[in-house]
Amino acid sequence: MFLQEELTKYITSHPNSKAMWDRSNKVLAGGVSHNIRNLNLPLIGAYPPFIQKGYGATVTDIDNNTYDDYWGAHYAMITGYSNPTIQKKVEAQLMNSWHLGTVLEHQVLMAERLINDNKSLEHVRFCTSGTEAAMYATRLARAFTGKKKVAKAKFGWHGAADTLFYDVRAPLTGKETRGILDDTEAGVISIDINSQTAVETINQHKEELAAVIVEPVLGGGGGFPVERDFLKLLREETEQQNIILIFDEIITGYRFCNSLYQNEIGVLPDLTTMGKIIGGGFPIGAIGGRHEIVEQANPTISDRVWIGGGTFSSFPLSMIAGLEMLNILKTSAEQYQRVNKLGTSLITDLNKFFKEKQLSYLATGHKSLVTLHSLSKLLDKPDPVDIVHFSDKKKETLTQLALLNRHITGMHGIGALSFAHTEKQIQYLQQAIMTITPQISKEH
Repeated sequence: MFLQEELTKYITSHPNSKAMWDRSNKVLAGGVSHNIRNLNLPLIGAYPPFIQKGYGATVTDIDNNTYDDYWGAHYAMITGYSNPTIQKKVEAQLMNSWHLGTVLEHQVLMAERLINDNKSLEHVRFCTSGTEAAMYATRLARAFTGKKKVAKAKFGWHGAADTLFYDVRAPLTGKETRGILDDTEAGVISIDINSQTAVETINQHKEELAAVIVEPVLGGGGGFPVERDFLKLLREETEQQNIILIFDEIITGYRFCNSLYQNEIGVLPDLTTMGKIIGGGFPIGAIGGRHEIVEQANPTISDRVWIGGGTFSSFPLSMIAGLEMLNILKTSAEQYQRVNKLGTSLITDLNKFFKEKQLSYLATGHKSLVTLHSLSKLLDKPDPVDIVHFSDKKKETLTQLALLNRHITGMHGIGALSFAHTEKQIQYLQQAIMTITPQISKEH
């Protein structure tokens, strides 16, 4: 009953998106160019809204429906959409051409800023996406150590390239797609986060293990924070065994404070991958770390490691927007504190409500990153494996649809808070979730 009512309401208010979705499916595989952007809505007979503009904490679709947005363009828009100071910088550059394919002053300024902000960064290389950054970081690690294997966290998401697209989704079956090598052939080993078994696995493969890569908070994998003590343990073990430790900070970098998250927790890796926020809303990826590792990419040495090529590497608009973003964040301590506090309270309040009402939902995340899990059963002591295993995709999709009908957009249930969000908007989000989840639970 609830599903049908929500579907009718959504379809009635999104006729232009429906027409565009029909057209999209005729020319794009599955109607999308990024799998998660259909919000899984076709699973329940719906389709995604086609967004045409964003400003501050809101977006508007082609049917003129406006939403409080918690997706933030894949978590990248920490200051909100259409930041006016970034917009002015970009508009000025457009008058001087938007792509040049040469060395740029702003790529030097951007690299200097990243290195000044972060203790572990001695050298930097730019590319165009986080996926590329992860790919190149593991290549550098293999070249530097002369070893072949790489260990990654289970449920860790580092992009869909052949290099690390293993054991990302439940059920964990190794490779995540046809068309790539089996994990054993690819030299990829998966480890459990926050577990002593990870150390045992590392020691078992230490003679052939080039790197361990981990997100300090597993973003796409479910919003699961990695314990600080576990990250310290990884640091100790990898140092002892001549293994490169890589932090994937594509999501966590500049998300919780005006630097990489590693500085806040006091654990410094050998290499770090970066993206999203540091591009100011434009395409970007970066690899940074110890001089002697990144320097392998120097094209003037005879046996250099090839990384970071590509027509749009160090794209001028990305460098200019990214540098201005970092300038803004440098003076945003109060904003960071505000949204981190709001996110933490939201997670706590939602879980308290779910527990009191005995609803099979769970909120996870860290500070301004918030993930809402729709589960098929109540979990007494939820851990990442059980949370992902008992995920109810149809229930999650209905939850997403009901939020859209209440003018809220997000991904993975919710997503992330931006500086543009007000306390009133967060309260509305919380109330909307507390209203719809009991109704959805009655049907599931």
